[in-house]
Amino acid sequence: MSQQKSYPIACPRCRHEQEVNLFDAINADREPALRDALMENRLNAVDCEVCGFSFRVDKPLLYHDPSRRLMIYWIPTPEDQHERGEEAFRESLSGMTALMPTDLPLPEIHLVFNRTELVERIFLREAELNERIIEYIKYMIYAQNLSRVSPEDKVLLFNAEDSGDQSLCFVVQDVDTRKLESVFEYKRSAYTALCEMFDRDEQTATLLELFPGPHINARSLLLRQSGVSDS
Repeated sequence: MSQQKSYPIACPRCRHEQEVNLFDAINADREPALRDALMENRLNAVDCEVCGFSFRVDKPLLYHDPSRRLMIYWIPTPEDQHERGEEAFRESLSGMTALMPTDLPLPEIHLVFNRTELVERIFLREAELNERIIEYIKYMIYAQNLSRVSPEDKVLLFNAEDSGDQSLCFVVQDVDTRKLESVFEYKRSAYTALCEMFDRDEQTATLLELFPGPHINARSLLLRQSGVSDS
């Protein structure tokens, strides 16, 4: 079930502090309106009772979609502190599993460090796309286009809106400016071929070795491999 708790929150404009009910966990099956609020950037939004300023509070959030066997833990973490975020995830794991029914096997718990990763992961599962294979495709796009898409400077984002039966769409975003710059299309038939290849036991092991989790991210992997740590 969804979980809420009261927190003292200071307005970033006037610094007035007020008690606000914020979500620690949401269940997309039981309360789909909360899923919609998250995707529309309205979840954990606050209006200052003094100056009227509206802002969003980014805090750890457990997203659970039982029907899709999807569980994602979002720990807002700066890019240079991912190691700290992973440690916080390990410390919180026992508490998260305590929120779930004990009579059902738990799904894999994904770890994300920003809202963009969270939304993308939800879109992927809802589109019935394999998260690891999508990150593998990103890995190949980076590796084959380093002069245009350097992982140090660019982020590859899955574009659910423009993806379809013929192709999957990936957008390049500049790390510093956050501007969207260009688009890569990947044939849906090639994605299907990868799914068939990685369905074999020995290939599945290779994919799991490349992206063991809980933070499944091609850019982070490439930065570690190049010696430019994102943590």
